Amino acid sequence: MGLRYLIASILLFAVVRSVKPILNKDMVLLSILTSASTGFWIFGLKYVSTSESCVLSYTMPLMAIPMASLILSETASHRQWAGAAIGFVGVLVYSFVVFEVQALSLLGAVLTLLNAFCWGMYTIYYRKLKNQDAISTVATQLLIGALLFFAITPLSYSVDPTPNFWFDLTYLSVLAAAASLLLWNALARLHEVGKTSTLIYCTPAAVTAVQYVETSSVPPPLSLVGICLMIFGICVSRM
Repeated sequence: MGLRYLIASILLFAVVRSVKPILNKDMVLLSILTSASTGFWIFGLKYVSTSESCVLSYTMPLMAIPMASLILSETASHRQWAGAAIGFVGVLVYSFVVFEVQALSLLGAVLTLLNAFCWGMYTIYYRKLKNQDAISTVATQLLIGALLFFAITPLSYSVDPTPNFWFDLTYLSVLAAAASLLLWNALARLHEVGKTSTLIYCTPAAVTAVQYVETSSVPPPLSLVGICLMIFGICVSRM
């Protein structure tokens, strides 16, 4: 993760052709929250499955909406609350089979819920810092995050630099860090937190579509019902 953040940061600073990090209190908090979110997420994955992690992480809108009211004085409408709730019910339906077959790790659940909270918080700080240059903001966020990850690397160091490792690192750095965070920052600037956060429910639908293209496997009917509920929740929140 330290390498991922550092590569993404260098890439974005290269885009703006200037290595001038933006340093202020809110930027430091944004960076810490981002790193904490990623850290809690990857450590949580040691104890819960990816499907369980998905469900628990998608409590993010339910946490972000009230926190946005406290930090930004941005009160969500009844439709935004309803959309977030409907979308989360869709996630539960989508992953219902997951919780039928195995017990949920309490430690893994706590770590993943902390990830969701920090994710919601750094989404709020994106909106709070919307007047800063977007690329420089994300580049600084990733640079500070890289330093934080490198600082704790000696606690649990393990790298297997196979060809697949380098491919995965490139994907995680360029698309799943630089591009992803820049797009999320853009969304947070455009819309209220209640609308932006609910858009994460697009992810299971996109994953299912990609899985179908790659493997031709169709998810069970219950999962399709869950996807429809998630999409309906997004529509309700944006009415």
